[in-house]
Amino acid sequence: MRTPLCRPAVRFMGFLCSLIAGALLAASSVVQAQTGGVVVGRVTDARSDQPIVGVTVTVDGTLNGGTTGADGRYRLINIPLGQQTILVRRIGFASARQGITAVRGREVTADFKLQPAAMSLDQVVVTGTAGGESRRSIGNAVTTLDASEALAKSVAPSLSNLLSARATGVVVATGTSRLGAAQAIQIRGRSSLSLDNSPLLYIDGVRVNSATGTGISAGGFSGQNSNVGGRLNDLNPNDIESIEIIKGPSAATIYGTEAANGVIQIITKKGAAGAKPQFDFQVKLGTLEFVNAERRVPTNYVKNAAGTVVAWNGVAQEKARGTPIFRKGSTREYTGSVGGGKDGLSYYLSGAYENDGGIEPNNALRKFTTHLNLNLVANSTLSFNTSLNYTYVDAHLGVDQGASTMLGLELGHDALFKAGRGFYPNFQPGVFQQLYDNWQGVNRFTLSETVMHKPVSWFTHRLVVGLDQTNEDDRNLERFATPELSAGLSASAALGRVAQGIRNTQFITLDYSGTANLNITPSISSSTSAGAQFYRTANNVSTLGGLSFPAPGVEMISATATPITPTQTYVLNTTIGGYVQQRFGWRDRLFVTAAVRMDNNSAFGNDFKWVTYPKFSGTWVLNEESFWKQNRWVDALRVRAAYGESGRQPSAFTALRTYSPVQGPGGSNAVTAGSIGNANLKPERGKEVEVGLEGGLLDGRVTLDFTYFNKKTMDELVARGIAPSSGFSGSQWANLGEVDNHGIELAATVVALDRRDVAWTITGSISTTANKIKSLGNVPSLVTNQGQFNVVGYPIGAIWARRVVSADRNATTNLATNILCDGGAGKPAVACASAPFVYLGTPTPTRSGSVGNTLTLYKRLRLYALVDFRGGNKQYNAVEQIRCQGLIGAGLCDVNHNPKNYDIRYVAEANITAYSTAMADAFYQDASFVKLREVSAAYSFPDWLPGLSRASMSISARELHTWTKYRGIDPEVNSYNLATGASVQDQGLMPPLQRIVLTLNYRY
Repeated sequence: MRTPLCRPAVRFMGFLCSLIAGALLAASSVVQAQTGGVVVGRVTDARSDQPIVGVTVTVDGTLNGGTTGADGRYRLINIPLGQQTILVRRIGFASARQGITAVRGREVTADFKLQPAAMSLDQVVVTGTAGGESRRSIGNAVTTLDASEALAKSVAPSLSNLLSARATGVVVATGTSRLGAAQAIQIRGRSSLSLDNSPLLYIDGVRVNSATGTGISAGGFSGQNSNVGGRLNDLNPNDIESIEIIKGPSAATIYGTEAANGVIQIITKKGAAGAKPQFDFQVKLGTLEFVNAERRVPTNYVKNAAGTVVAWNGVAQEKARGTPIFRKGSTREYTGSVGGGKDGLSYYLSGAYENDGGIEPNNALRKFTTHLNLNLVANSTLSFNTSLNYTYVDAHLGVDQGASTMLGLELGHDALFKAGRGFYPNFQPGVFQQLYDNWQGVNRFTLSETVMHKPVSWFTHRLVVGLDQTNEDDRNLERFATPELSAGLSASAALGRVAQGIRNTQFITLDYSGTANLNITPSISSSTSAGAQFYRTANNVSTLGGLSFPAPGVEMISATATPITPTQTYVLNTTIGGYVQQRFGWRDRLFVTAAVRMDNNSAFGNDFKWVTYPKFSGTWVLNEESFWKQNRWVDALRVRAAYGESGRQPSAFTALRTYSPVQGPGGSNAVTAGSIGNANLKPERGKEVEVGLEGGLLDGRVTLDFTYFNKKTMDELVARGIAPSSGFSGSQWANLGEVDNHGIELAATVVALDRRDVAWTITGSISTTANKIKSLGNVPSLVTNQGQFNVVGYPIGAIWARRVVSADRNATTNLATNILCDGGAGKPAVACASAPFVYLGTPTPTRSGSVGNTLTLYKRLRLYALVDFRGGNKQYNAVEQIRCQGLIGAGLCDVNHNPKNYDIRYVAEANITAYSTAMADAFYQDASFVKLREVSAAYSFPDWLPGLSRASMSISARELHTWTKYRGIDPEVNSYNLATGASVQDQGLMPPLQRIVLTLNYRY
């Protein structure tokens, strides 16, 4: 049945299809008339003489262009006659240019040998303006990742894994490592007290859905933490050509409202210009495993009837009896693609099927993706690009947190629960693995159509029209329990229940921009850009469900005895805005830029006026000045600085006064007060200054990229109480807060060896970030218990608890007596029952980084290893606190039974009688870690079959080892979501799984 949301989508799709068909038909007729010249050539690596695939080749001053194929060759047609300049660019190589003379009816050859270079100032960056901008002219930091190179070294199965540890200032938060779960991305730390801190995501110029925490929560139960799905990983990484990360307001001003947390641009692969069809096939086969589970899952201790302390480890016990808790999972992925081009039309078509089995029977993932990219260069002034992507996801997400196998292993002991083999009665693995099933089905379609037009040599304009449509079907199922599984369940829970949610999300993008480039004098250039955008997001969610099935095997909602009241929400949000930007350049080495953007968003209702965001930046390429010629050490140096502002609108209806429907007298319709709203709300406004430099040393053997940023977020949304006399309950949002962020980002590449048969490259990065609440307006900062609170002068979501500072040891029992807690800054210790809550730390990592090594032997064997680290944050080891302080009436930790072996302060906090005093300092633990994240070996075979242009094999491993002081299962995994700032704790969550994958690549 077609939903109301789908009807406008169908109409919009019809419009887009007509636009695409008409554009391609009109352009193809133009292509038939080839009146210009033809240029052909081959691009190779100057060091290895190997062909380079994916090099962008353009004719300077025109829209003629394309990319090289697997053999490094290209062919461009309809080149304007006469003297022209051919430009070639590729991430990881220095750009090059060559002059040619185009003659009608004759091919001209222009071959290139590119020098490897970690830094290229002539690289074109997608910035939101028509045609992009060269890196040398941009005053803010932009990180560019070559996705093809990263995937060749990595076993990263998703976009979030690809970004993790490869971009400075970018942190990927793992909530759980179950198949189908999504991660949250944060750039330059957390800056909002109440809003999502995730960046915007664009695919080929179209804003798309990157939601995290999707799933179903209906009828009063959440489906065992089923809200772990997300749309970030829907795109097949093999279809990505490159990723550009634009960080913070100073860079993202022209993207407007919602861009304060940065922008991630994904550019997909395109076919080679003028190349014959190229077929690529890839097979990935691998395993997933919870390595050393019996040592990582805690062992519990308790006294038996004889008073002897006995140990219980559920993983070891079940493995010994031949019924292991976790199996070895599997991953299988098959990918095929074809790309090529002829007479100005290039194409790329791919399809991929992934079938993964998790380490538990109710966790599995099947995904199918297909991608089509058509690029048509009609002539030197007109081009069309069409990008189509379809994704189907069938994911059984397993269960987490309050009802999961992990929690059943973390709590329990045979001496206490003999009937359940030691498992707490309703935490038996069979309940979670056989009775519970959280399923998510996704159909997603993304379309982008870009028309580029260059009517005169100095003016280029562009129109992007796009649609991202996601239809999501989510289900929580708790089956009717069989007698052997119902022992630990309540009578009602044993009968089962089901909830279903239908979510339709639609993103529409209309984006026009134009850029005029003029030379005012031979030394001074001018670039004037203007644009207007329209973004619309519609979210339609319906939920229904029921309780109590009549018998085993019945799983339909209509068969339940007690239906759950259905619900439906429909939220529509629209942003319209525009910008003007002016850039002046001097001798192509000194640039200054000023821009201003104006926006309006529907979340503010009719009372909101247009908001303005300014931007200023400057950059100077010092190494091209004459005084650098005598410098023997520094061969490239660019300094830059930028200031910019951007904003974040509140959630829909936050600013509006709402009423809720209720039943009136006699069954009549009536309404009651809902939310009081605030008509005076404004966006949260981010203001950022950044300065940095990029340099090359020792003939390009060392490259550095350094940035310092300082961001201030004003008008933070803070909830304040309202008077009952208003007729509304709850709280009201107001622009009262202020948060500061600052940090540094440093990336470096070192070519340690560069010989004919041996090459060794080292990459490294380190980032720091810190945030502090400067103001909460007139809302008091109250800490009423252990946990996370927002307090002026401390980080967002700061961790607070009573802290034990001293205790005496009882000579007989070795337990703690005379326990005293921190009395506060400058005050003596006091009795813990009356002690204040003191600041312990921040849940947000304050430092992160990585070191990667690539060793290439004889141009065929490549060895790679990646180590990354994160630290400065604390995590709540909830499992340890529950075990030690006695959720089930007795301590399960060794400290409870052998206190003499532990520090007396830890003994005091682990005492089961201390739970009510909120002494939890010992359980908020340092979550810093260093991980051996990836190791791989890849071998490229020589040409051994006719027609086979490439064959390679690699074996890759991920999540190999962790060094940490954190006492939980893993310091990286917790329920704290960096996007939303939820509570930080690790109870019942699946840690990262070791993944070993064999990959075979063939190209014809």
